[in-house]
Amino acid sequence: MFKNLNSKILYLIIILLFISTTFGFFLNSYKLVKNDYSTRMILTYGDCSKEGYGFTKFINDKYKSDLNYLVINGRPDAFTTTQDLFYNKNKTFSDQFRILINYDKQLLKNFEKFDILEKKENCYFIKLLND
Repeated sequence: MFKNLNSKILYLIIILLFISTTFGFFLNSYKLVKNDYSTRMILTYGDCSKEGYGFTKFINDKYKSDLNYLVINGRPDAFTTTQDLFYNKNKTFSDQFRILINYDKQLLKNFEKFDILEKKENCYFIKLLND
């Protein structure tokens, strides 16, 4: 009776180890414990690449205001922006400020009436010029 039970437990352990290593359980657990929340978000959503979480966080931390900034991603294959991650329902949106992620100089020509406040690689924080 015990011999049969021990073999079943052994098979179960082998199956669990196989599934755990196949789906990267141990590596993902290590990364989760090792890195803080902000680092994990930058690894996932990019600093000034992908969705630009790092640059957007930098702008929101540096320019503390009562506005939600509009985040525009210049990559045609980007399906989301980080705007929703920083959205605050108590703040309003403004047409004065924009955060541009993954914008090259040709795409930046669409924003000639804006002044560049911050620039990092291909990311920009811009403000509408007063006429």
